Amino acid sequence: MFIIPVIDLKGSLVVHAKRGERKSYQPITSEISASAEPEIVLSSFLELYPFKIIYIADLDAIQETGSQNEIVLELASRYKQCEFWVDAGIKAIQDKSTNYSANNIKLILGSENKLSEELLTSLLKENPDILLSLDFNEHGLIENTYLLKNSMRWPEQVIAMTLSRVGSNNGFDKQCLNNILKLAKHNKIYAAGGVRNIHDLLQLKSMNIHGALIATALHTGAISKEDLEEFHK
Repeated sequence: MFIIPVIDLKGSLVVHAKRGERKSYQPITSEISASAEPEIVLSSFLELYPFKIIYIADLDAIQETGSQNEIVLELASRYKQCEFWVDAGIKAIQDKSTNYSANNIKLILGSENKLSEELLTSLLKENPDILLSLDFNEHGLIENTYLLKNSMRWPEQVIAMTLSRVGSNNGFDKQCLNNILKLAKHNKIYAAGGVRNIHDLLQLKSMNIHGALIATALHTGAISKEDLEEFHK
């Protein structure tokens, strides 16, 4: 199972995501990084473990208030050994934007965007490497409930993003993940939101989750370098 560190970018800094309340996100304070500058945060992650995949949310692009594409491209260029999964909003995909183009960048389509079934089919056909993020709040899937009725529409890689659990220290949503796993056919499912410690990781692995997206537990030291080495043995 892959462990995937998360970097949420806003105003050129890494911010602490909590429960999807984006307007209140503040620059991170971290036990492992001396700064909220993206390159320092990423290098701090890689000092813990040589992660293969890094998730980046360009919150300015998602909210259409700006773009952190230069930072994303710089990180992708500097750390070519990593694959970067980037959520930069639907326009980056619709416009076939080259702002995030690099051989080691894959774009993410978040289901929080309003998507007709026809548009979804078209975007997935034109972008075969895209990842789908199924975005949930405490009430369920935020938009496009048809996605839970026909998993044949899903691409190979799917993130189950439980926003209400992000940064909450309340644990992952096991029921939600089990529901997604039941729907999945030949999809690889990645869990995002609420992972607290090594025990949560082991439980996700036992559920056949393909990977887990984590930020808070790494920054607080709740998942340590020793935990990561033990987990990957």
